[in-house]
Amino acid sequence: VDSGLTQFEVAWVSKSSATQRAGRAGRTGPGHCYRLFSSAFFNDNFPQYSVPDIRNTPLEAVVLQLKSIGVDKPESFPFPTQPNPSSLSKAEKCLRILDVVDPKSGQ
Repeated sequence: VDSGLTQFEVAWVSKSSATQRAGRAGRTGPGHCYRLFSSAFFNDNFPQYSVPDIRNTPLEAVVLQLKSIGVDKPESFPFPTQPNPSSLSKAEKCLRILDVVDPKSGQ
């Protein structure tokens, strides 16, 4: 059910993130990396790379920050990875409903 509320899902990290984290063990002192999954599970089930955070982040705060610096149309902002346009629209609608931005001017 899509309630329109922000929700967070617990998910496995990517292979690249797990490898990077293992590399941090012992960097500044003695250390070990213990993984709570088998190498077979790691190889068969983990994605190679993570989805960019902008695709999983609630966009209300992002849109509000853009509005505060004078970006009238957040969908035209040059994000390194463009968020889903419908997510940006939903974030703007949410801010209007909460009366955080002016419904007429969008500021």
